[in-house]
Amino acid sequence: MQPAPPSLTLRYAQPEIAGRVSEVAARMTRDYEDRPLVLLSLLKGSAFFLADLCRKIDRPHGFEFINVIRRDIEGKESVEIDFATPLSLAGKEVIVLKDVVNTGVIETYLMNQLRADDPLSVRFAAIVDRPQERRSSILVDYALFSSTDREHLVGYGMEYAGQYGHLPHIAALSPRPSPEIGQ
Repeated sequence: MQPAPPSLTLRYAQPEIAGRVSEVAARMTRDYEDRPLVLLSLLKGSAFFLADLCRKIDRPHGFEFINVIRRDIEGKESVEIDFATPLSLAGKEVIVLKDVVNTGVIETYLMNQLRADDPLSVRFAAIVDRPQERRSSILVDYALFSSTDREHLVGYGMEYAGQYGHLPHIAALSPRPSPEIGQ
């Protein structure tokens, strides 16, 4: 007997997401009006967020895609940053876009690595921020939503097992996937 397929429960509808993206983009426009701005989108969960923000930020800015690759090598976790194209962040304001920020461990590592390129600042924006999960002092400066739930979220670019990322809304997946696969 096969297990029942997962069910989805709507958490954030497309109009609500669009409204929050507009608000965050307006804040970014004001906050960085006279300084060079680069948005770094962590693949692949924040790609929709990046696309929507780029269209709403009312000032010149650049964008780039990066991937954080976690590997287990002989029992030790290794983290690598992979830029889609060569990029200099020196003298630029950098906002890292992420789907969900939980513990902040990866974000702290990423911030330390990006600071080596001498940007003016490194800040974070997330689709969903879960500050109660933090194990580091990292702050999310721009969040579409804050959540205390530990649900596995899908949609708006966030996937589970290569599925559901295409959804225009954000939903909770039930039953929650095991931690090895989850967020």
